[in-house]
Amino acid sequence: MQFKRRVAEGYDICAGRLDRERGLGSVAARWLARLTETLPPSARLLDLGCGAGTPHTSFLAERFDVVGVDISSRQLHIASARVPQADFILADMSSLHFPDGSFQAITAIYSIIHVPREEQARLFASIRRWLKPSGTALLVLGANDTPYGEESDWFGAPMLWSHYDAETNLEMLRDARLRVMESAQEPDPTDSNGRQLFVICRAV
Repeated sequence: MQFKRRVAEGYDICAGRLDRERGLGSVAARWLARLTETLPPSARLLDLGCGAGTPHTSFLAERFDVVGVDISSRQLHIASARVPQADFILADMSSLHFPDGSFQAITAIYSIIHVPREEQARLFASIRRWLKPSGTALLVLGANDTPYGEESDWFGAPMLWSHYDAETNLEMLRDARLRVMESAQEPDPTDSNGRQLFVICRAV
């Protein structure tokens, strides 16, 4: 809980600066386009770690029925004003409860990497349950083995990360009955030497 509290506090602190300085980026935009081009206009979509609502939550909410979730109250305050057509929930994504088959698609863009990695397999299983049969998810996961990562000044705030390497993440998705349709390691937009694992997967 201390780990998650520090993540929430960090995002509360850096919300304004992060909103001004960090955009969606061409990589995330390209993967979002791949996911959304297959969805019907009436699709219900869950955005885990929606942040301040732009750019990806607003992009999704223009097209679909979106529920955004974030652990930072400051981020959600901005998001709810900026994207009024979406519904927002202040919560730790790993403690959420939705009925099985609630969503046709789920996105988690640069957010699961802030969940302690010991909880991520259980989160993947939840994502599988929340998806409708053959529903799809776009997940951005870690690409290297990082049990605990910390930075004292990330957009002006302390921040924590935790994740497994790419192959372990892919194996965990398969174990959760999420079929990997496409995956690639992409450059980290905040670290010139870092990479993240982008995955589009389908509930089976």
